[in-house]
Amino acid sequence: MREELTNLLKSEMKPALGVTEVGAIALAAAKAREAAGGKAKKVTMVMNGGMYKNAFACAIPGTEESGCEMAALLGVLCGESALGLECLKGVTAEAVAEAKKGTIETDLSVDPEKEEIYILAEVETDQGTGKALIETLHSNITKVWKDGKVIFEAELKAAEAAKPFPFDTVEIADFVSYAKEVPAEEIAFVQDMIDMNCALAAEGAKGAGLKIGAALDLFHEKGVLGDDMIYKAQHLTTAAMDARLAGLPFPAMSIVGSGSHGILCSMPVVSYGRSMGASDEDIRRAVALSGLVTIYSKHYTGRLSPLCGCVLGGGSGAAAGIVLLMGGGAKEVAAAMDHMAANLSGMICDGGSTGCALKASAGVYSAFLSAMLAMAGTAMPPHFGVLGSRAEQTAKNLGRVSTEGMATMDATILDIMQKGE
Repeated sequence: MREELTNLLKSEMKPALGVTEVGAIALAAAKAREAAGGKAKKVTMVMNGGMYKNAFACAIPGTEESGCEMAALLGVLCGESALGLECLKGVTAEAVAEAKKGTIETDLSVDPEKEEIYILAEVETDQGTGKALIETLHSNITKVWKDGKVIFEAELKAAEAAKPFPFDTVEIADFVSYAKEVPAEEIAFVQDMIDMNCALAAEGAKGAGLKIGAALDLFHEKGVLGDDMIYKAQHLTTAAMDARLAGLPFPAMSIVGSGSHGILCSMPVVSYGRSMGASDEDIRRAVALSGLVTIYSKHYTGRLSPLCGCVLGGGSGAAAGIVLLMGGGAKEVAAAMDHMAANLSGMICDGGSTGCALKASAGVYSAFLSAMLAMAGTAMPPHFGVLGSRAEQTAKNLGRVSTEGMATMDATILDIMQKGE
């Protein structure tokens, strides 16, 4: 099980420039244009609703632009598919100006039948037509065509290529035991997440997005907020979120396909660990636990869901990591996860935007509150609302809320977005 958990954590941690849905749209467009060659004349794209929703108001890194259409156009004009979700790393002002001229026709639509990640991009150029298909994972290109002929086809989707992880048989106690006992060198790679997301936070702290840190500082000076560990954790986390969602050209280390999830599952844990004087190794172990709990939570709710995965996935992970640093075990971690579900289970995902930083701030506070209650011996009674008999069942229940109870939520949100009223 130890090796499986290490591989699971490694496979789900990837650098991402900007919101991953924007990167995925640009990646599909770039791959299709590369297949066709020549100068683009038209880009046609069909995607699932969650992809469209999450990218609808998202800033594009290195620009002052946002949204699905601009992401597709920039992918066509300057995207490099070899860079994966960082394909817009080389975006230029000239490319933005070219995209805004309107010389490339665009036709973007949503396929209501597609529930999982799906993007089919077609680019017509003066040399022919290229198509690229992304499925299941944000960077998983499964098929490429040139002038109607398949020139690349993955034998297996990336998500299916390896032996599936047995989520239904694993317990929270397994994650906690792993985080405590895994050899330190085996999770040394977790430091990459810590370093990358802290670097992003340092850029955001200079002033980006909603500038939540500046507002916190202002009211700290007025005496409204104290200089405590929760304040510091909110400051670090929202700085990274503001930077990412404002489109600063610096990557986040994502988890389960989301930079926001990666930020929220790591930054509160790092901040608390450093505030309490924990060793780098202990912080890495706590972040590893946080990452595994996030992956576990998202397995049931889905990678793109009507529920806010940043808070309910990444935030639950953060609560678990904080509990570990507080000296708690599996019992307290499970209680903290249930506290998160009981507190914030109704928080919806209305797409990636600067507002996600506000949700993250609430998630940080709730993660600390959940951890503190658990360590004080407080646990929610079973079968309270969405809570199951155990934390593992609660995670499955949240999955049902997302996939069954909120099945029409994305369609409603998309209608609101597209009407623009």
